[in-house]
Amino acid sequence: MTKKAFTAGSEIDSYCTKCKMDLNHRIIAMKEGKPHQVECLTCRGHHRYRTPKTLPDPLAGMVGAKKKKTTTRKKKTEPKKPALDELRTMWEQAIAGRGTDDFTSYRIDNTFEEGQLIRHKKFGDGVVAEVIEGGKVQVLFEQGPKTLAHGRA
Repeated sequence: MTKKAFTAGSEIDSYCTKCKMDLNHRIIAMKEGKPHQVECLTCRGHHRYRTPKTLPDPLAGMVGAKKKKTTTRKKKTEPKKPALDELRTMWEQAIAGRGTDDFTSYRIDNTFEEGQLIRHKKFGDGVVAEVIEGGKVQVLFEQGPKTLAHGRA
């Protein structure tokens, strides 16, 4: 049994990253004798060739076809983040007993400091937990922490 030789312009089954399905594609570019760039014939999106997930691999058995390596990545050990319950308790303690005059309305052009109380249109009342470099602040709201921009003109 001979396998079909693929060339630029021929059609091949590939996983479409836009449609999220195995679909018919046209080969746009080849690299080392294998499809490299393809165009989805359904959505007309361009992307790298990806082996179909549910259909048989059209490149299987081709000379020079490489099998995918399965690598195991080590997870980075990051400092443990406080649980949502702990964050909610911290938020409640910071907001408790505060009047409406104690809150500053959030605007992107305002500059905030750690511990400052903020009233956001969408997220509600919050407290600045941390000032981050690059014009950002970490604000603790009832639903959890959010990163917001500040000090922008």
